[in-house]
Amino acid sequence: MNKNLAALIAATTIILSSSAFAAPTAIQSGSAIASTGTGSCAVLGDSVKLNLSKGVNGAYDCSEANNAINVGACHTAGSRGTTLTCAQVGMSSGTNPVAVYNNPGCTAANVGQDITVTTPSYRGFRASTTGGSVGAQSLSANCSASTALELVNFQ
Repeated sequence: MNKNLAALIAATTIILSSSAFAAPTAIQSGSAIASTGTGSCAVLGDSVKLNLSKGVNGAYDCSEANNAINVGACHTAGSRGTTLTCAQVGMSSGTNPVAVYNNPGCTAANVGQDITVTTPSYRGFRASTTGGSVGAQSLSANCSASTALELVNFQ
């Protein structure tokens, strides 16, 4: 799964100047994410095809305005826990972007440290071309195509 995320992020090297935002989109295993056309991700230099493992749901969100793409994935057999390791998972959109962390309780000061979340939560993983690292992120429910979309919203 990390190889697939890295491949998609590596494919995002073109700088574009449009200001359109796309909606978070589920990744359909084996179907190409087009770089041009309806429903495409113009941030990509070329179309990218990801093959998700059994039980894995993935999603992506493109922002031409930020020249960025967020990618996330989770597994339906994922575990629940009350601790989460803080990670920077990207940068916010807008004219003065700030670091985005995988939980509201995370800051630059506690990246890499475990925090306790109040309610056990299912986990997914998120990465962004705006920087940071691949980091675990809490989901509102067990992994599904719709909860995978929670991982990739631009903030």
